Amino acid sequence: MIKVLFVCLGNICRSPMAQFVFKQMVEERGLADKFEIDSAATESYNEMCHAGIHYGTREILTAMHVPFEEHYSRRIRPSDYAYYDYILAMDDSNIEDIQSITGPDTDNKIHRLLDFANKPRNIKDPWYTGNFDETYWDIVEGSDAFLKYLKM
Repeated sequence: MIKVLFVCLGNICRSPMAQFVFKQMVEERGLADKFEIDSAATESYNEMCHAGIHYGTREILTAMHVPFEEHYSRRIRPSDYAYYDYILAMDDSNIEDIQSITGPDTDNKIHRLLDFANKPRNIKDPWYTGNFDETYWDIVEGSDAFLKYLKM
């Protein structure tokens, strides 16, 4: 089983979007039994508030027919580094924050999701940009490229 954790700043926009987009992709390919997929935040404020998925993320997932379930923000824990095979961040800042929590990436598990794409880059945070469509398509691109990287 390949264990994948998607991580962004607050775990209400990008990382849950990636979690459910990737989950749909592996299900459509008949690979659901080969993956464990979750998401987390680098900051704890949304976890303390018991924040769920942002309405903009809910709207784009619904519009794109991506099934999702209730998800509440949680902060990444140091133990997640040992547990997950891949920790996929949305941007460079997330990587720095992840390593400040989990320690150095000695096993090369931490990557940006779009590092697997033809044009590696950060995924912009729609909390600030308001552009959930752009975020969605970047996540689709990165998720597809990650599956190709895994040869699946």
